[in-house]
Amino acid sequence: MINMKSLKLFFVFITLAVSILSCSKQDEQTSAPWCPAPVQDGVPVVEVYVDGEEEVISKDDYLKATIIITEDGKPSFSSRGKIKGRGNFTWNYPKKPYKIKFDEKQSVFGFPENKDWVLLADYCDKSLMRTAYMCELSAALETDYQLRYRHVKLYINKEYRGVYTFIDQIEKKKHRVDIEDDGYLFENDNYYMNEPLHFTTSVKRYPFTFKYPDPEDGEIAEGDEKYEYIRNFMNSFETLLYSDGFLSRDGYRNMVDLHSFAKWFILAELTATQDPNMYYVLPTRGAKLQTGPLWDSEYSFGISYRSDPAGAWATPPFEPVWDQKIWSRWKYYSRMLKDPFFIEAIKAEWAVLKERIPAVQEKMAAVSENVSVAQKSNFEKWQILDSYEGAGLICLGSWEEEVAYCADFLKFRVQWLDEFIQNLEWM
Repeated sequence: MINMKSLKLFFVFITLAVSILSCSKQDEQTSAPWCPAPVQDGVPVVEVYVDGEEEVISKDDYLKATIIITEDGKPSFSSRGKIKGRGNFTWNYPKKPYKIKFDEKQSVFGFPENKDWVLLADYCDKSLMRTAYMCELSAALETDYQLRYRHVKLYINKEYRGVYTFIDQIEKKKHRVDIEDDGYLFENDNYYMNEPLHFTTSVKRYPFTFKYPDPEDGEIAEGDEKYEYIRNFMNSFETLLYSDGFLSRDGYRNMVDLHSFAKWFILAELTATQDPNMYYVLPTRGAKLQTGPLWDSEYSFGISYRSDPAGAWATPPFEPVWDQKIWSRWKYYSRMLKDPFFIEAIKAEWAVLKERIPAVQEKMAAVSENVSVAQKSNFEKWQILDSYEGAGLICLGSWEEEVAYCADFLKFRVQWLDEFIQNLEWM
């Protein structure tokens, strides 16, 4: 009797062999996509074969596809699914980010099985390390909602697209944002007008959009009971936080998880992230508000600068400012830092993370070593090492120097943040 698993792996192997051969033939044609020579370098390969070889040009409409993953030169699995573009401003860069959705739940790279995954391009991050740093630091601090990631080499319709970060989709799911059915996952979103539903708070005028309940699935609509509940919750939270009695027994602390907010603050300030998607979580009605996964770290680790966190970006030849205060002046944190209980939460969480920083640095050295070969073809494809990209102020000329810059930045920022936190007083 034929072993079906063996037959499936044989099919995947044949598919991959055809892919490599066709890629080599395309190199001989001047009009064909460029493909690097196949190298076993420890970075998995993700191949997406869109039905009809259609190009992925939409962030709204999925295209059906076959998705094949190869690890250590050996076929891992092949699955049917679909792909579309994603991102806001990042979709405008030459190297595009994508979202893939398997037809059935898949466990990829040993991660808990799910259908939805994201391929981050990290175009402006020439170290290719900043997302990895964010994930590793979040894991070290044991945040409530952590993201798993893996560097991969991406091909779409046999065309090499570069080194990407394969990462969890932020969504209400077990092993991701695991909340109750009456809970909420929502985002302080600067691109709220692009989303199907949003609300704006009454005190700070912050716009929020919904990840769960999902308006596109009809789970929530403007003015319905679910919409009014979370809108009223955030309005009450802001009203209490900015009231004269915000430190009283009946103040804002009744509505927020101080340690969740403290962890997010530490990670955001430590990494100097300038432009994150800010996710919030209400695990269930009656629970306290939490911060969600820290996301969007492309403009972190000294890559950019804003004299006022809400103001305009600095542009070259302006030099990055390594000791910039960001989150102590921004969003709800500037007010919460007037609360001695919140300051104590920050100090307690920082004491935990500071002891674990050396392990993170060691892990990141291994991650960069793992990518050291694959990055070469990425920057042959995207020749940006000698140019300034986006709001970035870093242009060092080589991947190795970009990686060293991140490592040095973390060392400096740890020292700076340690002193900053030790000197925190009830403001």
